[in-house]
Amino acid sequence: MMDQERTEKELQEVFVEVQRSYKTLLESAFELQKQTLETAQSLVEGSLEANTPNTRATLASLADQARSQQEALQTLLHKSTEAFRKVIEAPYEHQRKVEEAKAELEEVSPS
Repeated sequence: MMDQERTEKELQEVFVEVQRSYKTLLESAFELQKQTLETAQSLVEGSLEANTPNTRATLASLADQARSQQEALQTLLHKSTEAFRKVIEAPYEHQRKVEEAKAELEEVSPS
């Protein structure tokens, strides 16, 4: 029963951490989208020729941020998958260790 409670607690901790990570990632994505829309609006409203260097720098910065967001999402997905795998495998790993210990005890027990 203790192992099940521990596994449930670990699973809950993983879910909370994943949820927190997704929330942070989504907030960043929305901020990037807001900046992109503001840049697009300024391009439409302003004179493109007068702001070309500034516009290029802004667009380059937004592209860098988008790449960074994509890398963060890939990292988050990888870590989430690994965490879920560990939580799911934990009971089986525990059972395997118990069976190995029993087998070792049977080997050393006089029959």
